[in-house]
Amino acid sequence: MSTHPDINAYTEVIGDLRQKLNACVLPITPGQRDHLLEQLGSDLLSITELTHQLMRVPVAALHICRQAGEAARKRDVDVLTLEQACSLLGTQRLVTLLRELPVVEHDQLPRPYRQLLSISEHAVGQAQGLFANRIARLWQEMSLATLLFLSPLWALTYLKPHLFEQWDRLNRGALPEGVTRTQIAATTTAGFQLVQLVAQDWWLPPWILQGYRSLNDNRRTMVKALHVARDSAHPQEQQARLDADRELYRWLTQPANGVLISSGLALGAHSNWYTSHTLRWQQLAALYLNCEVPKAQRLSHESAVDNARLQYHPDTADLCLPAATLPWTEQPAAIEQLSSTLPQQGSEPEQPARNRARPAHWRALCLQLSATPSPFTQLGAVIDCAQQALQEGLGAEHSWIALVHGASGQLVVRSSAGFPAELFAAGSRVGPGKDGVWLRWLNSAHCHSVSARHLQFNQLPAALQRHPYTEAFHLAPVTHNQQLLALIFVSGEQGNPLSEQRQQALVKTAQCLHKALVEFKRRA
Repeated sequence: MSTHPDINAYTEVIGDLRQKLNACVLPITPGQRDHLLEQLGSDLLSITELTHQLMRVPVAALHICRQAGEAARKRDVDVLTLEQACSLLGTQRLVTLLRELPVVEHDQLPRPYRQLLSISEHAVGQAQGLFANRIARLWQEMSLATLLFLSPLWALTYLKPHLFEQWDRLNRGALPEGVTRTQIAATTTAGFQLVQLVAQDWWLPPWILQGYRSLNDNRRTMVKALHVARDSAHPQEQQARLDADRELYRWLTQPANGVLISSGLALGAHSNWYTSHTLRWQQLAALYLNCEVPKAQRLSHESAVDNARLQYHPDTADLCLPAATLPWTEQPAAIEQLSSTLPQQGSEPEQPARNRARPAHWRALCLQLSATPSPFTQLGAVIDCAQQALQEGLGAEHSWIALVHGASGQLVVRSSAGFPAELFAAGSRVGPGKDGVWLRWLNSAHCHSVSARHLQFNQLPAALQRHPYTEAFHLAPVTHNQQLLALIFVSGEQGNPLSEQRQQALVKTAQCLHKALVEFKRRA
């Protein structure tokens, strides 16, 4: 009896799975959908800011690109960036698309599926650290292609979570009983072909297809590149081999290979930083960057730490973040810093030390906000600068900044500091932002000092009545042409109102934020 895999059987399986993956509509969580809809309704939101928010919700980015791909296929053009995809669909269609997506609570999503999404986000972090400076002009193309490179596997893992678990065990050295490595190799080859077909069906960015063609059709060229990269101790001989093989050199220098390398690094690091598989990707990255392997490894490790800081959240505590297993035994400071960023599951986060006001720093931040033309290209950067002025410049222990959402007319928190995760998180609604007695009261002063006796004031929103910092806090409205743009909240000091000097500084901060928002809206 032949021991070779049945090619016809593989073809049938691929065809069946291809249909299922094409029909699969991946869900997002209610919080993700509500947040994105809030962003779309903002009058101040630019297309660049929108795409930045969408990149944080990979599944939403995928659905938008699939919808844009259907339109682009009819015109025989490619969708290269998320900004291009959004422009192709238009705001109204984006809103409709997001509202029609299935919604599933976070804890109901399969853990292997969420882990694979995390790996894709880690791949973007690897691309950022390794290649963003090298190909800054093409970064938008690379970031989207890297995020969506494994997207056909997202659908496969969502439908069949056990496949990811089998792959994970296999990478950790557990060979299934009765299965040979030849069979595993054949299954892997069939899987690469399936993913390429689905990527074509979805009309994903061309850099993704180039990456899968390297794995499927140009495997000999890729193997030659890996052999050259392995000889990292002899850079002159490496260069000579590349010079002698122009086809290999042309393949290696394609920008799309950054997508392939970043994804390979993210997959390898998920299993183990020490394996030969991960080392091969690090060597290939060094060859691509024309640098020494230790430098490529350092950049990869630093990118993993940066990505872990962005990804970590109590909801992700059950996921593996590769930065937590970095082989940095000679750099205890790096591990110490990482440990403080990624607390162990079940541990309570440390309370931040009380900030001290730094007037010189506060003035520098206010100058940035007031500058004309504005130095900010994203709305988030404006809010972050103002938040930093409150927290570091004024020494505010607890503060948040809310913007008026254009469609709903509600004040929605965009940035907060000093609060536990469940209180005043980004996206929280804190009160109405348009007509009403509440708005007239806000507009009646540049800064309102609120104490416990105000809690009987029936127009004070419930969100402000219920929070645990009600002994003393301050509200500074940011208005333009009698319309509320934003609201700043700052808690008092140990239950007492801020000093008169700090209240004046708070008013000045609100005025500088007003200038920054108006200038940003004008430019947008």
